[in-house]
Amino acid sequence: MKKFICLSLLCSSSLLHAAPNMAYTLDLKLADQLVNNVMHACTQSAKPAAVVVLDQGGNILTSQRHETVGPHNLIAAERKAFTAYSTKISTLKFMRNAQNNADSQNLTSLPELLLLGGGVPVFYKNQLIGAVGVAGAGGSVQDDQCAQQGIETTLK
Repeated sequence: MKKFICLSLLCSSSLLHAAPNMAYTLDLKLADQLVNNVMHACTQSAKPAAVVVLDQGGNILTSQRHETVGPHNLIAAERKAFTAYSTKISTLKFMRNAQNNADSQNLTSLPELLLLGGGVPVFYKNQLIGAVGVAGAGGSVQDDQCAQQGIETTLK
C-alpha cells in the first residue's frame, strides 16, 4: 500500500508541472528590420519620421531619425515606445481612454509617459517582446499607422 501511495504521489506531482514557458526575444537583427519597415511605412503613407525600438526589458535597442525630422522627435518616439511598453496598449488608445476618463487626466503630468499616438507594444505569440515609438510622421494617427504597419510587415 505504501508503494502504491508513493507511486501515485510521484505520478500526480509530475502531472502538475507544466512545460516551461517559451520566452521570445527581440534581438538587434529583428529590431533593425523593424525600424526599417516602420520607416518605410512612414515614408510611403505619411512622411519621414523618427523611430525608436525597445527590447523586452523596455530598453532602447535601436533608433533612427530621418534627416529632415527634428531631433526632438527621437525623444518623443522614445517616450511613446516606453508608454506603450509600460501600458501594453497603443498610445493612441491610451490617449483616447485618458481623454474620456477624468481620473486619468493627471497621467499627462508624468514626464516618462507621452499620451500621443505612435507608440505600439510588440507582441509575438501573446508575449510582450518590446515596443515601437514613432514621431514626426504628421500626427498621432499617422505615427500609429506607421508603427502598426511596420510591426505587421516584420512579424508576418
